[in-house]
Amino acid sequence: MDVRQVAFQVLLNIKSDGAYSNNALKQAFSEHELSAKDKALATEIVYGTLTRYQLLIFFLQPYFRGRVKEWVQMLLAMTLYQVFYLEKIPDYAAIDAAVEIAKGRGGAFNSKIVNAILRKVTKLPLDDHMDLVYEIGEIPERFSTQFSHPLWLVRLWVAQFSEIQTLEMLQANNERAKMMLRTNTALINRDELMVKLSQEGVTCTPGRISETAILVTSGNPLGTASFEDGLFYVQDEASQLPAMALAPAEGARVLDVCAAPGGKTFHLAEMVGEMGVVYAHDIYAHKIARIKENAKRLRVVNVEASVCSALALDSLYELESFDYVLVDAPCSGLGILRRHPEAKLTKKPEDLDAIVEIQRDILASSARFLKPGGRLVYSTCTVNKKENERQVEAFLREFPDFELDVDFESRMPAILKGHFENGMLQLLPQDFATDGFFVAALTRSAT
Repeated sequence: MDVRQVAFQVLLNIKSDGAYSNNALKQAFSEHELSAKDKALATEIVYGTLTRYQLLIFFLQPYFRGRVKEWVQMLLAMTLYQVFYLEKIPDYAAIDAAVEIAKGRGGAFNSKIVNAILRKVTKLPLDDHMDLVYEIGEIPERFSTQFSHPLWLVRLWVAQFSEIQTLEMLQANNERAKMMLRTNTALINRDELMVKLSQEGVTCTPGRISETAILVTSGNPLGTASFEDGLFYVQDEASQLPAMALAPAEGARVLDVCAAPGGKTFHLAEMVGEMGVVYAHDIYAHKIARIKENAKRLRVVNVEASVCSALALDSLYELESFDYVLVDAPCSGLGILRRHPEAKLTKKPEDLDAIVEIQRDILASSARFLKPGGRLVYSTCTVNKKENERQVEAFLREFPDFELDVDFESRMPAILKGHFENGMLQLLPQDFATDGFFVAALTRSAT
């Protein structure tokens, strides 16, 4: 199958079935034989189209006559992305491919519509189309169109942060996420790993925040012997912060209540050493299986993983029986839109309200298992004060035997100074080119 047909089908699956972009691409690549070059092009088309979908439809809207089918809109947007943003793709190649796809899916009539619209809209260069965007008067509406984020989300961030911070966040979200690794320090140190990766054709540099983080700039580390030998785990640098915040002592007993996919679990396991144990849980059996699979690759032997809801832990453990508890809560995922741009097409404001209730219940249930004098970390990969700061503040009001950990900031890397507010850490995507991430550390009174 032609690479553009593959990309188009992936986009339709994402739009209609709610599939995740990375999973949809992985599935497509397993079903169709594509060269490495074609896989890279399909990935670029899919992520680029999703990232700029709202803007591309804005460009196309004046050329629509009546109702245009959703699949036609997606095909037009996908093609326009190639014409306007991929310099190495000849315009005629992208347009001709779109016409053929339309003919195969909807017959000659639809192919004529696609051809006519594309010929008209591409007569004007990208800059001329952008001039129309800049004419939008209200800032939230302009930002929403220009950076292809839903208007409700732009308004939320402007209200919670500022117009400048929101602008920077929107720009950062439209950049492609880079691959970050966390060194398995139980087996190797970062400098040694970087040398090995270099010998295996992977170019990388040290991370900016974590002393174990490595930024990949070129090459495929997943195809190396270092990967097979368990010397690293793919994990965004911001995602490495919750374990650093929890900072469990060697030999400690740690509860990780929402553990999948397991990156933080393995990080904690390294910290507690062979005499400690991390008890990891999730509600999905296939995710627990994945944790066990990765634990084997990483040669981690002190993780006990099993299926269990965070609301049903009393079926497994006694209350106040853990030295440390990590609650990396399910969230709206507004901090990882670079990785999942499809969320901008599907996420709704009511989704945020629903997840807040789930987080509250998980946090309240999990806190019961922390020993007096113990430490709990609450984290999310989102940028929304209602899920983050307000959630922690509400918890502290309800559970007076907990308080913010006064030593939290001093335990964290010095480069994060200035990103703490009221004892809590919120990283925005533009701060260090990481995921947007929130972390709060709490302690339970010993008396």
